[in-house]
Amino acid sequence: MRRDEYQAKFGFALFIASLTMFFLASLAAYGIIRGTSGAPAISLGSFPLSLVASTISMLGVSFAMHKAVINVRRERQARFRRWLITAAVISVVFLIFQSLGLHSLLDMHRAALDEGVTKQFGLMFFLVFIHALHVVGGIAFLSGVLVRARHDAYDHEKHWSVDICALYWHFLDVVWIVMLGTFLLGR
Repeated sequence: MRRDEYQAKFGFALFIASLTMFFLASLAAYGIIRGTSGAPAISLGSFPLSLVASTISMLGVSFAMHKAVINVRRERQARFRRWLITAAVISVVFLIFQSLGLHSLLDMHRAALDEGVTKQFGLMFFLVFIHALHVVGGIAFLSGVLVRARHDAYDHEKHWSVDICALYWHFLDVVWIVMLGTFLLGR
């Protein structure tokens, strides 16, 4: 492994470790607030369906990135670029669903204000918003990979930034599923 590749992968591992700690601390805070507040449980019928639908988009981005990595390793440049473009398009669809979900959470928060219960939906909004910001960062990273891919910067030997980008999207996928599961199970 070359020095630059090693440094990039090591730096990425530290970045993911710090994000994991932040994520786990945030979920612990959500659990404590949810457990100690007198907030009524979120009914499954009132849970924003756009947040559930965005899960399909997030899985689609991870799948497309996985296919991109497979194709760059096999020197299938056209397929590789198509999967990157597919991942980019689906990631924007995810953000659209996230925006709708955030709007719904704000409406739920406003309704809870009238009842004097605000912590639960506010923290849910915060966590979903922070995740969406990380998705925006992932889109920027993916865009950089896509631009370099259009200039034939990757091949079967040198594609570690594609690997790191795919791992970041897989991480976002896992975080999203765990977070959504926590919201649904915490009802």
